[in-house]
Amino acid sequence: MVLILLQETVFKMERLRKLLGREEETEEKTAEEAPVGEAAKEPVHEETAHPEVLEEPVTEEPEVEHEPEPEAEPEPETQPEVEPVEAEPEEAAPIDRGATLPYHSEFTERIKYLFGDPTAVAGLEGPDEFSLEFMAEGERFYVAKEANGEFKYGTGSAPDEDVYIRIANDTVAELLRAATFAYFSRIYIRDYRKPDAGKFVKIELRKDITSMNRRGYARIPLLKLLIGQAR
Repeated sequence: MVLILLQETVFKMERLRKLLGREEETEEKTAEEAPVGEAAKEPVHEETAHPEVLEEPVTEEPEVEHEPEPEAEPEPETQPEVEPVEAEPEEAAPIDRGATLPYHSEFTERIKYLFGDPTAVAGLEGPDEFSLEFMAEGERFYVAKEANGEFKYGTGSAPDEDVYIRIANDTVAELLRAATFAYFSRIYIRDYRKPDAGKFVKIELRKDITSMNRRGYARIPLLKLLIGQAR
C-alpha cells in the first residue's frame, strides 16, 4: 500500500514539472514576439503593485506633571458676634468763639487790640488802605492805614475818613464785656440792625462801597464788621 502511494506521488510530481516547463517556453516565445523598441514590461511584483501602507509611528505624548493642588487653608474660627455699642451722642460743638479777649476799660483800647489780633484782621495785605472814625464814650478817635503802611491811631477827626461810626454808651459797655470776638460781633451787628433806646450803632459811609471793598473792607473780618456788612 505504501508503495502504491509513493508511485502516485512521483507521477504527480513529474506531471507538474512538465506543466511548469511548458509555461516557461510560452513566456519565452511571447517575449521574442514583442515589437522592437517597446520596452520590456517588467513583471509586477505583488510588493510593488500593492505597496504596503506604512503606519505612522505613534508618538506618545509626554506626561504632563500636574502641580500639587495647594492645601486649603483652614477656615478661621468664627468669633462670636459682638453687638456694637451705640456711642452716646456728643454735645454739639459751640459756635466758634475765638480766643478770649483780655479786659479793657476803654473802647479805644479794645479797638487797638482787635486791629492787632490775627483772627480779626485775617486776610490783611500790604496794599490794603482804610480810614475809620469813631465816636464812643463822648470821645472821637480814628484808625487808619495807608497802602503798605502801618496802623495809625489818633484822637479827633480822621483825615479823609472812609466811614464814620457812632456807638451808644450802653452798647459800648456790652462790647467791653464781650469775652470773644464772635460775641463782640453779635452785639455790634444786633445794635446796628435793631437799634433801641440807649443801644445803637450808626454807620455812615463817606466813600463808595465798591472802592472800599477793593481796599480790604470786603475781605478783612474786622473791617467788614465795622461797616455793618458782616452776617
